[in-house]
Amino acid sequence: MFAFDVLLVGDAPSSPEVRDAFPEHLTVETVVSRFDEALSYLRENDANCVVCDHSLPDRNGIELLSAVRERDADLPFIIYTDDGDEEVAAAAIDAGVTAYVPRESASDVDRVVDRTVESARKDHVARTVDVSDPTAANLRLAQRTMDEAPVGITVADATEPDEPLIYVNEAFERLTGYDKHEALGRNCRFLQGDDTDPETVATIRQAIADDRPVSVELLNYRKNGEPFWNQLDIAPIRNDDGDVTHYLGFQTDVTDRKEVELRARRQAEQLQADRRMRERLLARIDGLVSRVTAATVNSTSRTEINERICKAVIETNDYDAAWIGTRQMTSDRIVAEARAGCGTAAEIRVLPDDTDPVNEAARTGTVVVADAGSLPESSPHRRFMPPDGGIAAIPLRYREAEYGVLVVYASQTRTLDDHETAVFEALGRVVGTGINALQNQRLLVTDEYLELVFSGGQPGPVLVELAARADCEITYKGAVSGSDGQFALSVLAAGADIDALRDAAETMPDPPELKLVADYEEGCLLEVLPGGDSLVRTVLDHNGSVRSLTAGGDDTDIRIELPGAADPSGVVQTLLEQYEGLTLASQQRRERDRNARQKVVETLQTELTDRQLETVQKAYMSDYFEWPRPVSGEEIADSMGITRSTFHQHLRAAQSKIIGELLDEIQPVTDPTSRV
Repeated sequence: MFAFDVLLVGDAPSSPEVRDAFPEHLTVETVVSRFDEALSYLRENDANCVVCDHSLPDRNGIELLSAVRERDADLPFIIYTDDGDEEVAAAAIDAGVTAYVPRESASDVDRVVDRTVESARKDHVARTVDVSDPTAANLRLAQRTMDEAPVGITVADATEPDEPLIYVNEAFERLTGYDKHEALGRNCRFLQGDDTDPETVATIRQAIADDRPVSVELLNYRKNGEPFWNQLDIAPIRNDDGDVTHYLGFQTDVTDRKEVELRARRQAEQLQADRRMRERLLARIDGLVSRVTAATVNSTSRTEINERICKAVIETNDYDAAWIGTRQMTSDRIVAEARAGCGTAAEIRVLPDDTDPVNEAARTGTVVVADAGSLPESSPHRRFMPPDGGIAAIPLRYREAEYGVLVVYASQTRTLDDHETAVFEALGRVVGTGINALQNQRLLVTDEYLELVFSGGQPGPVLVELAARADCEITYKGAVSGSDGQFALSVLAAGADIDALRDAAETMPDPPELKLVADYEEGCLLEVLPGGDSLVRTVLDHNGSVRSLTAGGDDTDIRIELPGAADPSGVVQTLLEQYEGLTLASQQRRERDRNARQKVVETLQTELTDRQLETVQKAYMSDYFEWPRPVSGEEIADSMGITRSTFHQHLRAAQSKIIGELLDEIQPVTDPTSRV
């Protein structure tokens, strides 16, 4: 094993603190105490450096230095003494000493060790390099230049086992954080680490084995563990016989450039991956959404929609199973109404557990994704996916209306990524819109309807709050949708005038806007524009309508009409969450005869303009057609923001169309042949 041979002569150089300071892997120290012992050792051994005390038992250090110089003018010789003075220092310099280090403090130990190792290194280089080799000679002559070079330079001894380093310059020390003593005597592989590329290391080893130059970029590590990219160039140095005696290495920090290249490469790879992901996503959207849309549009019942959607999901081959469930009002469980790919599993139901992804999706109205490992062992979802699978719960909604949850299972969690979640969100809206349209269509043609009756008090809808705060009774007469889409509620207030009602409105968290239509002895007729949640809008979003509302104190009666085939759980849950003072008093199915008036309604919906419909609604709900009229046409026109003449023009046109259609419907059927 490579090591510098250092001869210590006398007490000061051989003291324990000096010997302990020498690097064990780099130096071999031999201790003698006398003049003649030192000369004898030097005659029989090739020492790389001598460290001598000035005071010796038989002679002194200056005399030993002179004797050494007679036989070897280049051998490094350092005097380290605690009894020297100016005269001794001058004599040592005259005799050709390499360094004179007085022993004055503890820091002098490090000084003498540093000078010794550096001197021994230089001697070793001079002795191991063939003097006749011009390259080696140039290397010795250029050593000072190498010491000051801005790039790391190393020299490794090819004649020693494992090619140990015998020279490193100061730039190498700055680059790696290792000082000379820690680097010399070791193979340069100590700079490698966990992420150093084995193939690049193999390239270096093969080049050394083939005695040829090599240039690579290698991930190395500094002494503090920090990685850096090293542009490493290695060149073999040969003697006159062509044999490689040393390896000259150059190290350059190219971390900044390499990181830019790696960043650009990663960005290019990411762009390619994103493009592939987008292509895959578009293909999935095209397949999944088109299938689900077709299933939604072509279905004639809620049951058919649910079944066809579940089949459409698994037909994409990206998902293993799917089911659609709704919440039961009695048990608060979510139970599957349709499913596909679920095998022969018994009833699928999810208990009211907030940590379950299906319950969370229903509660928050957002898509929830989870992997199998995050679910408890008792989870009902585990039977539909492998241990590394995943689940996505997709709420089916249209505005405020809730139509259940679509649950999808995938065999691999990575399928359910952020892109997939975006697809699911769009899918939930498509399905919700389709179900809402189907429910509205059924509402127009069915003779059966569902009546929900709510009772209670505060906190409640705006009319309930207003009645309680004004200590009066309010009766809802209807609603008119303005051009801005906002509903104006026409109400009759008994037991309070408009000033009292406005004072009460100001105390509400979201004060409504009140417009007086007419005054009565016991109350007034007015329009209410809600400032916050609108009961009419919420019910309409669930395919229903508010048929009546009476509120007075804690006595509230709200009647809501839904299509006979509608699921009431969505609107019930929404209203009970919005208005904590309400309770569901009853739920009944009723029938009406639509055949007699269906044609009239459809015709009027076609013939009347929006403004004409709004005008006649305003007039009717303001009791304009009663006698004596409690309100004038000018007052109604003002509430609508139009002139009196415009109001009468719209009203006459609407009346003409309505009466004409009614007369056509009720006139006697005559024999066509009797007409002239």
